[in-house]
Amino acid sequence: AALVERKINLLPFRELKEKGLFTIKHLAGSHSEVLLCRLGEVCLAVTSKVTNLRSKVSCSAIVTLGELFVTLKKDMDSEVARVLLQTVSNSPEFVQKAGSQTLGFMVENVTPARAMTALTDMGVNSRPAPVRECAAQLLLSLVERIGVTQLAGTPRAERLPHVAGKLAQDCHKDT
Repeated sequence: AALVERKINLLPFRELKEKGLFTIKHLAGSHSEVLLCRLGEVCLAVTSKVTNLRSKVSCSAIVTLGELFVTLKKDMDSEVARVLLQTVSNSPEFVQKAGSQTLGFMVENVTPARAMTALTDMGVNSRPAPVRECAAQLLLSLVERIGVTQLAGTPRAERLPHVAGKLAQDCHKDT
């Protein structure tokens, strides 16, 4: 009985978090300038919900981050990738899928150098194989999208051959 009572008391908090995430997502789409002045705080608040034990809240936070990447583009912080990459390895499948999709939005909308840095520093060097696999797929899509010659002009280009070699030697078959 105490457990049921505790769950009932937690229900409004979950709904409140989901409404808050929906509001942020809506603001990003309609009034992004409101979020820009406090974007760091907004990102911190949303990323803290990505690790929520309620997978529905976690997924809502991930989708909200995706909307922020699509709307705010280069203004978004690619450090968010660290939390998103963690969801790829230790979450339910639908949360993993949302995390991968949001990372794809990050790759499409931040600068190529920032995307490459985030994926190589936080993804390729990660211990869990699913994280390395996701990072490898996203790096491949980045290279295919912008081309090797344009990528060569980025500050982190000298790291790309090393990263490719590291992924080629990875014992996990999908990286």
